[in-house]
Amino acid sequence: PATSEPVAAPAPATETEDSTGEIVSGPWTAPEPAPKAVEPAELPGATKAARQSDVETPLGTRWAVWVGGIALALGGLFLIRYTIEAGIFGPGVRLTMAGALGLVLVAGGEFVRRTGFKMPVQGAAGAYIPAILAAAGAFILFGTVYAAHGIYGFIGPALAFTLLGVIGVATIAAALVHGQALAGIGLVGAMVTPVLVASQAPNPWALFGYLAIVLAATGVIARMRDWKLLMAAAFFGTGVWTILYMTDAPGAKLSAILFIDAVTLAVLALVWLARRGDETTPDRAFDWPSIVPGLFVAFSALGLSVDPAFAAASYALPGAVVIAAMVAVTLYRPLALPLLYAAGLVTVLIYLGIIPPTLIASDFSGGALGVDGLPVATSNALTLRIGIALGLVFIGAGFWAARRFAAGTQIRAASWAAWGVIVPLVVLLALWFTFGNLDRDPVYAAAAALLVVIFAAGGEWIARAEEPPLKGGIAVSFALGGAAIAGLLLMHMAFDSGWTTILLGAAAIVPALATRWRVYPVLGWISVGAVIAVLGRVAFDPTIVGAGFLSTTPVFNWLLPGYGVPALAFGFAAWQLARTTNGRPRLAMEAAAQTVPL
Repeated sequence: PATSEPVAAPAPATETEDSTGEIVSGPWTAPEPAPKAVEPAELPGATKAARQSDVETPLGTRWAVWVGGIALALGGLFLIRYTIEAGIFGPGVRLTMAGALGLVLVAGGEFVRRTGFKMPVQGAAGAYIPAILAAAGAFILFGTVYAAHGIYGFIGPALAFTLLGVIGVATIAAALVHGQALAGIGLVGAMVTPVLVASQAPNPWALFGYLAIVLAATGVIARMRDWKLLMAAAFFGTGVWTILYMTDAPGAKLSAILFIDAVTLAVLALVWLARRGDETTPDRAFDWPSIVPGLFVAFSALGLSVDPAFAAASYALPGAVVIAAMVAVTLYRPLALPLLYAAGLVTVLIYLGIIPPTLIASDFSGGALGVDGLPVATSNALTLRIGIALGLVFIGAGFWAARRFAAGTQIRAASWAAWGVIVPLVVLLALWFTFGNLDRDPVYAAAAALLVVIFAAGGEWIARAEEPPLKGGIAVSFALGGAAIAGLLLMHMAFDSGWTTILLGAAAIVPALATRWRVYPVLGWISVGAVIAVLGRVAFDPTIVGAGFLSTTPVFNWLLPGYGVPALAFGFAAWQLARTTNGRPRLAMEAAAQTVPL
């Protein structure tokens, strides 16, 4: 005990003196037990004081600086208004004074940033005064140029348009040193410029050329700083202008629409998503700003395909090209996964719209969406060929990409596999309803049989790329489920009512037998799907072939095979599943085998 005190005494030697003169412990010294004992008692008071300081600092310092910046911006505009009302200066002097004030504020913000000047007020630095001054100056410059054009007519539309665009792009570029908020101000100013500058002869190429420059510049700045919100806002503004232009459907130029769609996809793929790390890793499935261009580009493709004015000009083919381009961009940049969903959804809507009873209507010229009583798109040979082409695009891209991501990002693999089967099935169904024979159509039945083979083979192809192989993940489940639905369509297209019910029941055996070689979880549920299909047909027509065609011979009529064959097939499937997977599908098949004969 006598020697323990000298050992503890050198502890203060590890303490160092910081720049403020306070004595602090070095990071290598262990904390002393005594402070630990009293720390809980002092914590509530310290926390309360810190919380009070956090609230008072913004209210007392930062908010005052921010409000001051807003006052400067509004003051520049009110300066112009007051001198107009009072008639103190001439128009030229007024605009010169306002422009000079805007430039002084921008220069002042840059001076403060370069010199590192800080207000001698605690917490004021958090408001970042240079950005506030630059924002106020940009706001005043926007107002000055607009007043010179819209109020006094000193400058023409072309010069005003150019100056406002330059100010907007320069403000966005200045955000590299001043922060994202300033970029937002510049972007808003750039996007409202076409509204502020009126022209007697509107030129869509001037509009979309200007928007392309703004979008590309914003994309570069946002990419350098990884500003997702700014990029999404730029895509949103460009998309809104595209849709507004398309509302003037009879006068809209196809080339201008395709140009801005191409620019949007190019900025997304080549600027925003360029070199964003390894896109095959499962860390991030998609990039959320890609949702915005996906929606607007898909919406323009929908308009080109189904709007009456565009359809009359045979713009459906360019609309299909836009959809294919969206799929291609998603293949090139996997993070642009929302484009795949947008392309798939718009294709489904287009081809559901050609079915006479469905009638999803989109009328840009009327400015509304709705449901009508007439087909949306004219059904012709071009519609048929486009549907086949889009179906092949989604099948090829979908299964190739699903295999590519099968061992990594499951959500990407599942998304590609899902749209690879959904779009072809919807297109086949729509074309059959529109062009085919709803009773029996061997041509469409052959197409459905081909889809069964393609989807089943594609599912096996994807499964071999999984890790571990052949585990039957969700992408494989989508592919094999698509094969089952294609088989359902095949039987309805190729056979009459009685044979369809019998063969649907017998089809439950196929996936059950497949469990002898593969343990994919979806196989048993496909057998359950066959049960649901049979029960649905029986509920719709308990006589199997229709009351008028059912023989009056007891027992030996369509009721015997119509109920007996499915019951036997369900029983065999249950027996087979019990020997292999032995899960819930087996219980469902046993219940079906007992219920159907009743």
